[in-house]
Amino acid sequence: MWHRFKNFWFSLKSYDALSPDLRVRRQVNRSLRKRPMLSLEPWFQAFYQSHGIAYAIVHFTYVHLAKYSGLEFGRVLPNDRLDEDLHWSQVCWFDWETHLLDDFWNYFGVDISDCLDLDTIQTINDLVIFLDRYVTDHSSASALRNPSSDSFLNTEHY
Repeated sequence: MWHRFKNFWFSLKSYDALSPDLRVRRQVNRSLRKRPMLSLEPWFQAFYQSHGIAYAIVHFTYVHLAKYSGLEFGRVLPNDRLDEDLHWSQVCWFDWETHLLDDFWNYFGVDISDCLDLDTIQTINDLVIFLDRYVTDHSSASALRNPSSDSFLNTEHY
């Protein structure tokens, strides 16, 4: 009986250490509410279309980073710093990076596990540019540059 209780207690402590800090997440979302909420298309047009970033990359980023972080991603700006502004390591589950790698592989068929170094990625924009350049350099997916293609709009991935 004591052994089961001890395991349960350690499970609770581990869960707390590995889960997002909901208080910090609420604070970040509260501070983001001062900004306008942009849906995916206006977010893409405002920040990435003129820079030649593939719509598929922006779509992936917008949807998946919102899922990992619980943040209202339509209020996030490209120059928001992951740790300093968004408190990324606190608002996400501990394994968000693993999910990013898996989701990216499933979505684009490109493995970024050997080259993604989050220590060098400071902002949302840094991450978007990294993903766009890596897919462009390591994929023959012409659908990335074709916003009318349905291949990247399929939301069954989520």
